[in-house]
Amino acid sequence: RHRMAMGVQVVVKDPAEIENIKKREMDITKERIRKIIDAGARVVLTTKGVDDLCMKYFVEAGIICARRCNKDDLKRLAKATGGKVVV
Repeated sequence: RHRMAMGVQVVVKDPAEIENIKKREMDITKERIRKIIDAGARVVLTTKGVDDLCMKYFVEAGIICARRCNKDDLKRLAKATGGKVVV
C-alpha cells in the first residue's frame, strides 16, 4: 500500500508486480528523455531536481543538464540566447 500525489493510493499484493511497476516507470522516463533528445535539445535547465538515471541518459546523449536553477536566471538566459522556457 502506497499513497501518491492527489490522493491516489496503490495497493500491490504481488512483489513481482512492484518490479513491473518500477520497470514501466523507467520506460516512461526513457521515452520522455528520448523526446527531449529528438527535439534537438543540447542543454536542459530545470528548477526542480533530476534523477541520477535521467542525468545518465542526458550525459550519454551529450546533453548538458543542470538542476535546481533559479527561475529568474532561466528567463534571463532564454532572453539572452533566444531559447524558450517550457513550463
